[in-house]
Amino acid sequence: MIELNPLCYHLQVKERDLQVCLIYPGEPFSGFSSLAISNIYSNLNAIEGVSCDIGFGTQKLSFFLEKPFIEFDILAFSITYEEHLFEVVKTLINWNIEPERGKRNHPSPLIFAGGIGVFYNPAPFLPIFDIIYLGEAEERMEKIFKNLAGKKNKQKLLEIMSEFDNIIISENYRFQYEKDRIINFSGDVKKIFRSSQYPQRFSCSCFITEETAFKGMALIELNRGCPEKCRFCVAQAMGLPYREKDIDIVEKEIAFASEITDRIGLIGTAVTDYTKMEQLYNLLKKYNMKASFSSLRISSTSNYVLKIVKESGQKTVTIAPEVGKEEKRMALNKKVTDAKFFNFCQKLFENGAENLKLYFLIGIPEETDEDIEAIVSMTLKFKEIAMYFWKERKKTGKITLSVNPLIPKPFTPMQWFGMPPKNLIDKRIKFLGKLIRKIPNVELTFENTRSAIIQAVISRGDDRIGVAAINTVKYNTNFKKNLKELGLKIEPLYTREREKEELFPWEIVDSGIKREYLWHEYMKIFEGKPSPACFKGCKACGLCE
Repeated sequence: MIELNPLCYHLQVKERDLQVCLIYPGEPFSGFSSLAISNIYSNLNAIEGVSCDIGFGTQKLSFFLEKPFIEFDILAFSITYEEHLFEVVKTLINWNIEPERGKRNHPSPLIFAGGIGVFYNPAPFLPIFDIIYLGEAEERMEKIFKNLAGKKNKQKLLEIMSEFDNIIISENYRFQYEKDRIINFSGDVKKIFRSSQYPQRFSCSCFITEETAFKGMALIELNRGCPEKCRFCVAQAMGLPYREKDIDIVEKEIAFASEITDRIGLIGTAVTDYTKMEQLYNLLKKYNMKASFSSLRISSTSNYVLKIVKESGQKTVTIAPEVGKEEKRMALNKKVTDAKFFNFCQKLFENGAENLKLYFLIGIPEETDEDIEAIVSMTLKFKEIAMYFWKERKKTGKITLSVNPLIPKPFTPMQWFGMPPKNLIDKRIKFLGKLIRKIPNVELTFENTRSAIIQAVISRGDDRIGVAAINTVKYNTNFKKNLKELGLKIEPLYTREREKEELFPWEIVDSGIKREYLWHEYMKIFEGKPSPACFKGCKACGLCE
């Protein structure tokens, strides 16, 4: 059963509407958990002359209208992860729509993409999508679709969208290659759109159901961007400048959610840095709501974070040391000491936490066995803190380590970095697993190395990666083999350190972040030097000039 949030605009179809179906390329279980799906669905249905249904890659018909997907005017995909590249191809084939843009029949819908998984590097997605939207949806997407409202002609739709500086019309782009790199491209450079209206806009769940990862919670986003600027994190780079939602908007979201559920999931790139935490705490009390945080940042200074954890009964808490050795953590610009992590962990258990989830990276620059051993040492200290409370309560909890390879991302200082080869990553994970197995009540989970490598290849790839993905799914063949047929060997695509002045496929996008700033930050990793967080008047990266 799905409850519809009355704060959102919902589907009401009129005969002459531009009919859009917003697609999550996966299961409804994951799609209904996506705040992007909720936000865009509501924003588009608020426009006169536009109706927006939703759909999922595993389904044959749209969710509300139960309509074949090929009958819509626009299929708008929300891309969150690199591997959605393959899911989109599977989805289109499942719906009898040709996945390769240049081979599609004219009567098919326009195939549109947006989301963080596509806009920091659209190049691998160009062979599939007709249109790629760069940036945040609020404000700009509504402006575009107001101009499209009531129109049906595909060429006219393309002409209107091409006038916007954050819209890529895929057919206008060509790359010149030299082995595994590009040496030139044609097509206009487009900009990532960042919404100045975000603080005054609703961004909360439109659909509340037990059949999602969040089990009946209403999600509410509190902020975007992150002032700390960890050098590996693309979410903070794409979300800058840091912005917070106005507390009166948050109150309305909590008030409407309270009519359906008593639980809220608070999310954001730096969710616990929200500066109005005391007011938020009081609102949760006012509406008799419980809340949990998606993750907890040690830099958070408000005691109300801990009050919310305690009074909402959040038993499993998540923090991200990322690196076991403090100096290596500082080199990645994660400016939190071991002592601060342990002190915060102590406070979490004092406030009712029972289980701890820890995020670590593997395959960091200049990594050695000592870095792996430092993860274990840090884990043992966390366990020592937890054990005191487990014994006192006569109830043993669990510590879970989630360890994932560091994947270099565009528009971060790591965009030049060459990942370690697969055999070395596997060796490190095996070594860590051997050490962790000796510790009771500590569980190790890690991402499949092959999956991480594919993500890395897509993340910094050009349009040939998209062609290989299409052929892999379409003909049920091997991705590595399809890359080879296009003159590409998979290992250099992820292990090769890029040259300082090398032209990147994602430079068809203007992120607003200066390339020379990113290079300077990359060099500081090897110097072991952190950089300050964002501050008012700072113009270091170029976004706030």
